[in-house]
Amino acid sequence: MPSTAMKLDGILTVTVTPFTKSGEVDFDAYARLLDFVTSNGVHYVVPCGTTGEYFNLATEERRAILKFVRENIKGRARILAGTNSQRPAEIVELGRYAKELGYEGLMLAAPFYSLPTTAELVEHFNWVDKSVGLPILLYNFPARTGVDMSPAFLDGVRSIQNIFAIKESSGSITRLHELLQGFADRYEIVCGADDQALEYFLWRSRSWVAGASNFLPAQHVALYETCIVKQDYQAGRALMADLLPIFMLMEQGGKYLQYCKYGCELAGVPVGETRRPLLPLDDKERAAFRQVFERAVRSRVSRAAAE
Repeated sequence: MPSTAMKLDGILTVTVTPFTKSGEVDFDAYARLLDFVTSNGVHYVVPCGTTGEYFNLATEERRAILKFVRENIKGRARILAGTNSQRPAEIVELGRYAKELGYEGLMLAAPFYSLPTTAELVEHFNWVDKSVGLPILLYNFPARTGVDMSPAFLDGVRSIQNIFAIKESSGSITRLHELLQGFADRYEIVCGADDQALEYFLWRSRSWVAGASNFLPAQHVALYETCIVKQDYQAGRALMADLLPIFMLMEQGGKYLQYCKYGCELAGVPVGETRRPLLPLDDKERAAFRQVFERAVRSRVSRAAAE
């Protein structure tokens, strides 16, 4: 059976980090975003993940965000902390701070840029676990980190009981099947690719870490409830078909974070722009995204969310 360190069930929203026009963290906008996603039923909130631009935040900004979310969530959703970093010392510092604040667990990818070997990555997670002592949701995103959390790595960390799940964001369906065949008895398998949510639900994954749920939270919850709660995959397929155009644009377009923030603006919860070096969408990109967004909010999945 998978580790009992923690159990996930539902939609995990990795919240964007709102910025003011001058580039500072906008906590008023953050409060409105938390109100929006929780009132639409998301089950978990994860600040300071990739969608939250953690790589572009100072340590003190991340500490302030973690504290703000913890103080403002008020039981409306469960909370995990994104504490990944290029610097392992910062991972531990932020992990310990999240533990002090009362976060349930951490979401952690491989440290980016340093390209640790499999053996080094195993030792890294041993060290983080011993240094922090919170449940860990692994986050495999080799396109961003340059390092794959391979089957050999997952074998290497089997004995770390706090590692209870893996969010798979490689985009490989083959990897999903590898995980199901070799690791479903040890780790929860969590969807980390928006355009593959239906496939993960079909293969009995019960949780989805979803950046687009910042601006389409009710629609994400509707798909989860249709597939997991009602076990109606025929209806789920129809709902997913309505969301796929927006997911495909976001996942394949190379501007996921900009699209996510523009989606929040269209949803009525503006959060500002991304920080440099990421630049705002141009007019053509905004028009293309608005078209698929409006299609999604007029769709069957939106009607299902309203029922």
